[in-house]
Amino acid sequence: MGTIQGTLSEIVRMQQATGTAITQNSDKLTAVISQDGQATRQQMIFNNETQRLEEARRSFSVPDSVCSDSASGVASEIRSDAGSTASRLSSGGGISSAPVRHRFTAVAESQARDAYDGANVHAAYCTAAEYARYGGTDVCPAVSELPGGDNQVRSVYDGAGPEGQAPALTWTQEQTDAAMAYMKNTARPSAGRTPGKGEVKTLTGRTYVGLLNEYNGIIDAASEPQLSLIADSKLSEATKSALQEALQSPSAAQYFDEVASPEAKAKGYMSRREFESFEAGRRYANTAYISDLQQMDGDNLIRELIRTTSLVNWQLNDIKEQLRRGNVINGQLLAITARQTYAPRLQQLESAMNQGTAR
Repeated sequence: MGTIQGTLSEIVRMQQATGTAITQNSDKLTAVISQDGQATRQQMIFNNETQRLEEARRSFSVPDSVCSDSASGVASEIRSDAGSTASRLSSGGGISSAPVRHRFTAVAESQARDAYDGANVHAAYCTAAEYARYGGTDVCPAVSELPGGDNQVRSVYDGAGPEGQAPALTWTQEQTDAAMAYMKNTARPSAGRTPGKGEVKTLTGRTYVGLLNEYNGIIDAASEPQLSLIADSKLSEATKSALQEALQSPSAAQYFDEVASPEAKAKGYMSRREFESFEAGRRYANTAYISDLQQMDGDNLIRELIRTTSLVNWQLNDIKEQLRRGNVINGQLLAITARQTYAPRLQQLESAMNQGTAR
């Protein structure tokens, strides 16, 4: 019996130890499961926070290209500056060449004298072909660095220069002088001399002044498109701050290095023409701009779409103004045509009335 009781006691102890081990293992397993669940919850919370932060970053972060967006803030100032430049050029201001400036500041004496002054100006724009013909004379002392600057239309389109020169949207002072000389030859020709004080006191003199005034009004409108183009091609300090900020964007800086005119690179600012071309081109003709777009998402892409749309609207408004100016000139051409058609017929009837033969 003692042996049996000892065996039973040993069995009881083993069962108790086994139960205790099972209970302890269950507690450990429960703790592991609880810790795993807590870790999973913490990971989910962290993932949600990260996602919200990323969404906030995409919505509210400022891309590197935003600096170049501030250029739109000075667009009106640049336009106004170009308008002031055109006004100065019209009366001879802003022209460094004395012979060219003289043609704008001096009153007309005669068509022959105007042509003579034009020949003096051309001495600075002699071509190789002209030099071969009459080189060494006062009219063509040497082949010019800007050959044909006063008689070739590229002077007002791309800037005067030697053959093969790349077009430029920002001109040097010498190129501006050449363009003004071309404009004077083609859009402001002299039609007659300016009368003196004694002459304007007569009836004929007053009539002459009236007709001359009509003529000057027409040629002023005729020269305005060229004058505006020249003014838009001169350096404008109003572009300086906008360009400096724009070049902080790597893509804009890369595009500037590729396409900017020599004058813009040397001075650090540019003309209105080049500024507007730069603003449009850095988005359309610039492969590096794709990198800027890839960095944008959500609201930033919407903002960029709004900016590009606004740029197009600004340029369309400028086109509208150009059309209005063109319509003014077209109206004057229509008036000239009407005058040429009806003036002879009216004069014929006027003569009949004066002679008392009207019926």
